Amino acid sequence: MDVWLFYAVNAGLSNPFFDLLMPAITTTKLWYPIYVLGIGFLLLRGWQQRGTELGQRYLWCAALLVATVAVLDQASHRLLKEVISRPRPYLVLGDVRQLVGSGGGSFPSNHAMNNAATAVILTWFFPRRWMVFWGIACTIAFSRVYCGVHYPSDVLGGIVIGILGGLLAISFAKRLLR
Repeated sequence: MDVWLFYAVNAGLSNPFFDLLMPAITTTKLWYPIYVLGIGFLLLRGWQQRGTELGQRYLWCAALLVATVAVLDQASHRLLKEVISRPRPYLVLGDVRQLVGSGGGSFPSNHAMNNAATAVILTWFFPRRWMVFWGIACTIAFSRVYCGVHYPSDVLGGIVIGILGGLLAISFAKRLLR
């Protein structure tokens, strides 16, 4: 099923527009400046409204995002990917449309994991914008399969781990805030 879904997305949905869009969406070089600006915005708003509950929420949101993604990303790279050692689809399957480079093991998708954790945390702090956060996370996750560097199960596993990591971070923050 995993291989069938992989080909359904990677080859079955291929088109010239996605061939240009998905490699751009999947690259971290596009997102790093956005993430840095977002964290900077949260810190600035927190500092501007320091001493207020809203200011504290902005600062907590920034701290949770940075800490959660840093811990999850490193734990996944150092533990899961090295232990599981699942090869990337383009290394074992034929006729894979590999549109971007990648390194390390395939499971889990750190792109999907980090963005799902980010979506969970941002949704907790800013619930009215949940569709934006999850739309971005799901689009990035989809792009990993479309670009040929992950199986759908890698992406699903990354999303599940990211959700659990985001919920754990929120639980930790709630305890500290009491």
